[in-house]
Amino acid sequence: MAKRAAVVDRVEEAHCMLSQGYSCTAVVAYLAQSKGVSRRTSQRTVQQGYALIREDIDQANIQRTDLVAQAIHLLMESARVGLKQNNPGAVVGAVAQLDKLCGLGVRK
Repeated sequence: MAKRAAVVDRVEEAHCMLSQGYSCTAVVAYLAQSKGVSRRTSQRTVQQGYALIREDIDQANIQRTDLVAQAIHLLMESARVGLKQNNPGAVVGAVAQLDKLCGLGVRK
């Protein structure tokens, strides 16, 4: 069983990476490789990191519009990187998520 300090260190690192915009999959892979833990342990650590983010949001009293603005920025940045790397799938995915978030498309 891991020592409490090691667990806290992993959770704080996951929290930091998630806050910086890394995907759940990227954080799980990073923790599994760099910390030498199983992917399942890494997934539990990421869940704890997400819990810290929820606490941060609750304590900061962040409004929904602030979160939507940050999500829009992240999706637009993803589309920009996809264009730069000539990855049309990433661009289409980012635009599809923007459509779901903002209702950009025509609804039938």
